[in-house]
Amino acid sequence: MATWVTHFRIAEEFIRRHLPISKIDFLVGNIGPDCGLIGEDGKPTPPKKITHFMTGRNINSELFYHQYLKDNIEISSPKGSYYLGYYFHLVTDEEWIKLTDQKKKEKVYQDILNTPEYTPLVKRDWYGLDFLYLKQNRNSIFWTDFQYINEFSEYLNFFPSGQTSKQIKNITKFYHNSSISDDHEFIYLKSVEVDEFVENTVDTLKEILKQRMRMNLY
Repeated sequence: MATWVTHFRIAEEFIRRHLPISKIDFLVGNIGPDCGLIGEDGKPTPPKKITHFMTGRNINSELFYHQYLKDNIEISSPKGSYYLGYYFHLVTDEEWIKLTDQKKKEKVYQDILNTPEYTPLVKRDWYGLDFLYLKQNRNSIFWTDFQYINEFSEYLNFFPSGQTSKQIKNITKFYHNSSISDDHEFIYLKSVEVDEFVENTVDTLKEILKQRMRMNLY
């Protein structure tokens, strides 16, 4: 699954392109599927099968689209903006999985595949790039808007009341309290690769808007 800053960056690109949405609702929708809270068993509630509309082991963004967006909901409304952001998150995650599948063919990945070190090593680079991006971009939407969200209404009935607000605070705390050393060497993911991913995913989502909602963005 893509990192939160990656989702923020994609949301911000559409806000910059004047997508007619309710800004904060759309922004929160873009992290909506990750608002399951981790319990004592180490598993999120609700489970990812529900929050990520999974069919088997795969995210199914189409399932969400047909259930919440197909019937011409007004995306400029708070609820419609949240739903659109939620859908964008799911599509982004599907694209991220394609990226990671390609990365696994590289030798540095092959050397750690199926070992206990795989996830911590790879995700250290993923989130290290988040920390670096936020350090270098103090005008990021995380700093200007997201960190100041205190309360947020639930638009999906599988989230208990107040859960999204709790996760917003968790995400904000995570980026406030975590960092990466200045001399860290990024082996498993490079900054340029994330930049390219954001650009390509924005293009994919723009095409979806054009085909399904008759919207042309530049």
